[in-house]
Amino acid sequence: MKNLLILIFFINFNSFAQIHTKVYGLELDSIQKWVQQKPAYFKYLQRKFQKTDLDEDELVLLYYGSAFLPDYNPKKAAEDMEKITKLMGQMDFDAGLKTGEVLLKKYPVEARLYMLLGYAAKKNGDEKKSKFYYKKYGDLLRVPLYSGKGKDFETAYVVRSTSDEYLIINQKNLELLRQEVRFHNQIPFDKMLLAPKNYPDKKQTVYFNIYLPLFIAQNKTYKDIQKEAILKFKVDTFKYNKKYIPKKKK
Repeated sequence: MKNLLILIFFINFNSFAQIHTKVYGLELDSIQKWVQQKPAYFKYLQRKFQKTDLDEDELVLLYYGSAFLPDYNPKKAAEDMEKITKLMGQMDFDAGLKTGEVLLKKYPVEARLYMLLGYAAKKNGDEKKSKFYYKKYGDLLRVPLYSGKGKDFETAYVVRSTSDEYLIINQKNLELLRQEVRFHNQIPFDKMLLAPKNYPDKKQTVYFNIYLPLFIAQNKTYKDIQKEAILKFKVDTFKYNKKYIPKKKK
């Protein structure tokens, strides 16, 4: 990671951070600038990942860097993956496996897709292929899983898709009780109230940084979201407004 930090420093020497989100010690805008300058390298990482193992630095760059490529579309990926779940729900694991492998060409960095493929391959009797896909799933999910502790805005898990939020929740054997979007320094976060599946009274609040799936994937800014909120709710919910605070009774 030390060498990676040095390389990012030189690439971003004359620029200033715009996103103000760090992950593994790197500014996301620095990774974005690298992708813009060297997109072929990140395409190479995608191809390499599907054939062999990547080291820690490569996995981090693959996971976050792919969010700045033109074909990044986690919402469409989630919709397309429903085709696999539908086929597997019909117990057609062979068709589910074939459909998923076609989708891999479009979505080579979707952790959930590898998980579904691992399950479909196992049910289809292909243990070797199942282990391969489950290994890829684990490699990808490990990146956001260890990107933070999720205790507050500063330590939030940084995800490239909202589906990865639920993969992390499931990995920790938690269930969702309540969810809301909060903004901190103009960065969007999912604030989730969770609890262990067998201990519903042991509630905990977990934070996810959703800058990539909300702003980058949808090509929106904080101001765009702010305008949408004003139009939808007829009030600027992003600003402190005294008239919406009930007066204390004397």
